[in-house]
Amino acid sequence: MTQTDWLLTEVIENRKEAPLLSSLKLTAVQEEARFDFQAGQYVRILTPNGRESIFAMASEPEEKKFLEFLLKDQEGSTAQELCRLRANERLKISLPFGKGYPIERLKGKEVVLIGIGSGISPLRSLLRSMLRREHQFEKIALIYGVRTPEDLPYKSDFNLWRKKIDLHLAASQPGRSEWSGFVGRVTHLLPTLSLHPERTRACICGTHAMQEEVTNLLERIGISKENILLNH
Repeated sequence: MTQTDWLLTEVIENRKEAPLLSSLKLTAVQEEARFDFQAGQYVRILTPNGRESIFAMASEPEEKKFLEFLLKDQEGSTAQELCRLRANERLKISLPFGKGYPIERLKGKEVVLIGIGSGISPLRSLLRSMLRREHQFEKIALIYGVRTPEDLPYKSDFNLWRKKIDLHLAASQPGRSEWSGFVGRVTHLLPTLSLHPERTRACICGTHAMQEEVTNLLERIGISKENILLNH
C-alpha cells in the first residue's frame, strides 16, 4: 500500500467489553474525509509501531462520525497492541474491502444472523443498519454464542435487541452463573429453532469450522447455499 491509501484516525474511546474483548472507537483526523462501507466489510489497521492486521467494522455504515471495532486481546497479537491505545492516539486505516453483506438481498425476508465470539463485529454492523429500517424486513433474528456469560460483549446493545428482534444466546460453559440462555454451542441451538427455508436469508460470521458446520445445518433444513451469506 502507498502512503495515500491510508486514512489517519484518532482514538475516541477504548473500552473493555469483556475479559478478552475491547471496543475501539476511531474518528478521522480530517473532518472532510469520507469513509463509506458496506456492513460486513473490513479494513487494514496500521498500529503506531508499524504492525498491520485486518478487522471488520462493528459500527453501522450510516454512522459517519466514528468507526467501531471489536478487538480480541490475544497475547502478542496486533489486536493486543490496539487494546492498549489511549484516547487521542493516532493510527492509520485502509479503505474498506471485502464483499460484506448485501443488505438489498435481505429486504422483505426473514433474516437470521448467526455468530460466535468476536464474529459479532460485522453482524452488529449489519444489525444496527437493519434496525434503522426494520420495517423493510419480514423478521430479524440473532443467534449468538460465547464460551462463558462473562464473554458477552455489547451488553447494552443486547438489552435493546431483546425488545426489537428474536434473540437467542448460547453459552458453551456457563459454569455456576445464573445463565438463562441456551447451554451449548450455536450449532446445538440452531436445530431447535423453527425457520422457514423458502423465506429465510442467513448471514454468518465465526471460525471457518463454525461457518462450515452452520452452512451444512442450514442446507439440511432446506435453505439454499445462495441464501447463506458470508462477508468474505
